[in-house]
Amino acid sequence: SKDLNGIINSWNPAAERIFGYSAEEIVGQSILRLIPPELRAEEDMILGKIHSGQRIDHYETTRVTKSGRRISVSIGISPVRDSAGTITGASKIARDITQHKKAEHALRISEQLASVGRLAATVAHEINNPLEAVTNLLYLAQNASDREESQKYLAMMEDELSRITHLTRQTLGFYRETKGTTAVRLGSLLDSLLPVFKPRMRSRGIQLCLQIREDVEVQAVPGEIRQVVANLISNSIDALQAGGTIRIRLSAPAQREGGAPHGVRLSVADNGSGIPGEIRSQLFEPFFTTKTETGTGLGLWICKRIVENHRGAIQLRSSTMPGKSGTVFSIYLPVGSENSGAAMVSLTESMRQDSWI
Repeated sequence: SKDLNGIINSWNPAAERIFGYSAEEIVGQSILRLIPPELRAEEDMILGKIHSGQRIDHYETTRVTKSGRRISVSIGISPVRDSAGTITGASKIARDITQHKKAEHALRISEQLASVGRLAATVAHEINNPLEAVTNLLYLAQNASDREESQKYLAMMEDELSRITHLTRQTLGFYRETKGTTAVRLGSLLDSLLPVFKPRMRSRGIQLCLQIREDVEVQAVPGEIRQVVANLISNSIDALQAGGTIRIRLSAPAQREGGAPHGVRLSVADNGSGIPGEIRSQLFEPFFTTKTETGTGLGLWICKRIVENHRGAIQLRSSTMPGKSGTVFSIYLPVGSENSGAAMVSLTESMRQDSWI
């Protein structure tokens, strides 16, 4: 305890252990002996509150021990009154929370390192797809039958390298998309994207069936939608054994009055073993993966964020039934300003009517 001038008048054994002073050394001395010079203005604030009869609870600050070591403390202070009710001083309880603060700091560092790790995983995962495309396109360019065909593959490689630059800057947070959205037809996007995967599918004996029912023009960021479709196709390839089939369908699932479509639906289906029901709800969560050796669990999470940023929706349907197994991922992109909730209704209804699997 101390009086209203900040002079210590009682000091218990716990205070001796925390601050290093014996009662004989500290009683009669100013409380300022325990306060770092740059924090001594706190004492005026504390005494002002005590004079007005206020309590101070769980005030975290720094104090100095006899050895000069600074410690973190949590302080509770209450006014002390005499028999007439007059405030004569203050009773203080201090807890040494230095180790707690160190643990908090270590946790913050750990979380920051984990964030860096997640960022690195995101960059690695998203750059791997276009890098793989560049490798495949380089092979195709080297084996092209004429200069015109080779130039076509080189131009596609340039697009993929531009995508890598975009992804790196975007993920590191030093870049904002300045081009914005533009008119996109997913059919044209598929025309440029599918050749990238054909060597990989050919080597594994995977059949590709492309069905374009209607190619509706939507407003989108082409590189981001290309990223989504590439992820879905890559996942389907990974899900298949030799001789499997991937079906890609492009359609307009809903019509406005007068026959104009609300948006476009792109579905990527495979006849793999399917996804067990107990894990389907986790597929769009970050860092959840069934590819224990190669997966980061970021692909579908990023796909979902991109599609929803376009006011669209993404959904899956899967079956593990022997002889009828397979998985369909469908994305819906609206033509206009339809919100993601309406997009999900449109997508769910169109998938319900679709007996693809």
